[in-house]
Amino acid sequence: MFGKLLGRNKKGSSSAAPAALPSGIQSAIYSVVGARSIPTMPAAAQKAFQLSTDPNAEARDFVEVIESDEALSARVLKIANSVFFDRGNKTETIEEAVLVIGINELRCLLNATTLKEIFPSNHPSRIQFWTNDIATAIISKLLAQRVMPQKQELAFLAGLMHDIGKLLLVQRAGNDYSQVIKVVEDKGCEFSQAETEIFVFDHTEVGLLIAERWNFGDELKAVIRKHHNSWAELQEGSSTEALVMLVKAADLAAHALGLGHPRGMNRRQRQAEEELDQAWAALQIPPDERRRMLQSCERAFNSERDLYSSAVNPE
Repeated sequence: MFGKLLGRNKKGSSSAAPAALPSGIQSAIYSVVGARSIPTMPAAAQKAFQLSTDPNAEARDFVEVIESDEALSARVLKIANSVFFDRGNKTETIEEAVLVIGINELRCLLNATTLKEIFPSNHPSRIQFWTNDIATAIISKLLAQRVMPQKQELAFLAGLMHDIGKLLLVQRAGNDYSQVIKVVEDKGCEFSQAETEIFVFDHTEVGLLIAERWNFGDELKAVIRKHHNSWAELQEGSSTEALVMLVKAADLAAHALGLGHPRGMNRRQRQAEEELDQAWAALQIPPDERRRMLQSCERAFNSERDLYSSAVNPE
């Protein structure tokens, strides 16, 4: 089944982008967040996004983008000289930094550093949601190494962006979102269910509006909109659902490990643990490997989180 979802079905077809939201849902969202709450994607983030999704991007393209932004240049140099990439000699130029870090890693790092400050908020859950986004991105890349190695960097970006709708809701409706968190704590349900109780819509619908505003491709739109769809629905889909399933599995693994959880989320964590077998089955991970896979997810997060923390917190 997963082979079919990767595009190896007989017809080689891929599903269309998620259907546009009904006008009533759009109106409900804008009544909460404001009609002008979704800005144009910041220039630095747009450039990083374009590079991360361009398989033909070369080292000089990365150098040009990084050198155009003084703060980004400082961050990249700091990362190149960190313990993660230490080669014994100090890296002093962006050209050297790009060579030291490597293009594939840069695709992920640039997205993390440029997207970190999108929809900033002082809400106490904002940093925890971002931690969960980073965890889901790291785990998505790890899982992609096994089931779709040609899309590791896209998987990282999809994991990073899967809950972007939450970030806008927390920014624009923080008090109401605190009620959402209380429902999740009390019921142990998914955030999307609690959001519908409070707002009528959920973060996947908010995220789709953002994705359309920012001209995301079909695969990213599908991840943002469909990652809370049932496994049965996703397994009936075609090629774009492969990435959705992978990110859904990564998100569940992050929740099962409690990564990026506010306090009081024990019931949500147990629920994710119970659903993990469906995730591993969907990715065709054999039963005797599933415990080790979850352990690998935790190790990957623990080994890489400091790298991405240094990318987004240069001081």
